[in-house]
Amino acid sequence: MTRIILLLAAVLMSGMLRAQHITFMGIPIDGTTEEFAAKLEEKGFKKLTKNSLSGSFAGYNCNVALNSTSGASGHKSDKVANITVRFNEYEIGSMDIFHNLSKWLSVKYGAYDECQDYYIKESNGDYKISINRVWCNEYGTIVLNDGGKGGKCIALTYIDRENTTGNNGGKLLEDL
Repeated sequence: MTRIILLLAAVLMSGMLRAQHITFMGIPIDGTTEEFAAKLEEKGFKKLTKNSLSGSFAGYNCNVALNSTSGASGHKSDKVANITVRFNEYEIGSMDIFHNLSKWLSVKYGAYDECQDYYIKESNGDYKISINRVWCNEYGTIVLNDGGKGGKCIALTYIDRENTTGNNGGKLLEDL
């Protein structure tokens, strides 16, 4: 009886220690880019290339890029590590998109953890200011970029911590 209880406890503990992933549109960012693309296709996205799709995100038409761990941090696989959404065709209303997404991300994930302003040098030698708003949790990071002055390309990136760094936060929490 004791062996059965210990075995059951071990099985339960192993399930709790499994890596958890940040989600994109309710889908955990895990598996290969091909598997993840198939899940997005089920949600109505159209495949453009192996790692890019077009569709609707948060009510806006967009392009989605799936980035793998291949070459990142010494990883050599096709596991999806992060996803970037670009809202290109909304140049005129892009700041509205930026502020709407920022508001709704704050509703879901709380106030953003960090706001990063930085300068980007344009091809004509001028500089523009770009803003990143960053939300972090134990499963990953979400970065919303305003596209710089004029907001020509709003980008929203979901970065899965486990697939990018191989660290789901468990070791960090143990150390702290």
